Amino acid sequence: MERIKKAGKIIGKIISILSIVFIIYAIWKLGFDFQSIHNWYLFLGVSLVCVIVKCATVYGSGMAWALWLRFFAGRNIDRREAVCVYAKANIGKYLPGNVMHYVERNLFATNLGISQKKLAVSTICEVIGLVGVAFLLAASVSAGQLAESIRLIFGESYVRIILAIIAAGIVTVLAAVFFLRKKITTQLREYSLKEFGKTLAETMVLYGIVLIALGLIMVALYAYMGGEITWNNGSLIVSGYVIAWVLGFVIPGASGGIGVRELVITVLLGSVVGAETVLTLSVIHRLITILGDFLAYLVMLIIRKV
Repeated sequence: MERIKKAGKIIGKIISILSIVFIIYAIWKLGFDFQSIHNWYLFLGVSLVCVIVKCATVYGSGMAWALWLRFFAGRNIDRREAVCVYAKANIGKYLPGNVMHYVERNLFATNLGISQKKLAVSTICEVIGLVGVAFLLAASVSAGQLAESIRLIFGESYVRIILAIIAAGIVTVLAAVFFLRKKITTQLREYSLKEFGKTLAETMVLYGIVLIALGLIMVALYAYMGGEITWNNGSLIVSGYVIAWVLGFVIPGASGGIGVRELVITVLLGSVVGAETVLTLSVIHRLITILGDFLAYLVMLIIRKV
């Protein structure tokens, strides 16, 4: 066990170092023209606030993961440590493959004696919860944007096929639940349905706050760039970002969702904020996101030393 912990620490340090390298590469790849900034004081002030908000969303997501982990582990865990692990693991998503951030979580669960099966289920709940909340937010604000984004990524001819696949997936899941209901019932007996509902509600609220906060960062940046903010275009910007976020999350692509997310933002928000503004807005938002993730990592190092 001691060897596993030592190996885990070494692997964790290697992942962190590689992640920082790829974060620097991601910033360089953005190709942001800093010469276009005329008022540095205003830019730094707005950026600092947005980076802090982004940092807070990392810890909000980490708290949601800690809640799922506590539920499936069936006992209290050190939430502060769990959130710190989440913040540290979060920068692993910048490594190619977009999955390395799960390695650090697995090491944490192993040290706590939590089975990999329970960890996997908690991760599945996290992904389903995030994607579900994102789609609910997007559909409630602008169903038209959601439909347009699906057509954008997959093409008009594939929309019906995608809907058919989703329907077939739902039917398959329901059939599996029906035929395996005895095994499922046996497994669920160790969990409280009331506690599950409470955990689900708490995490969905956290996911909603995180996604809306990320969208509001884009609204703040648009206002900084001289855009007029109204309830209508503000909600469309938030909705457009949420749709872009979830598609960048679920569609395999470059590390950290780079590419898909920016494409969707450009198309969906071009008519809202202007074709010339949306590209700059997207790049600055991406820069803020990267710096916010890195700040969360630095704060984690400080918290662990306190």
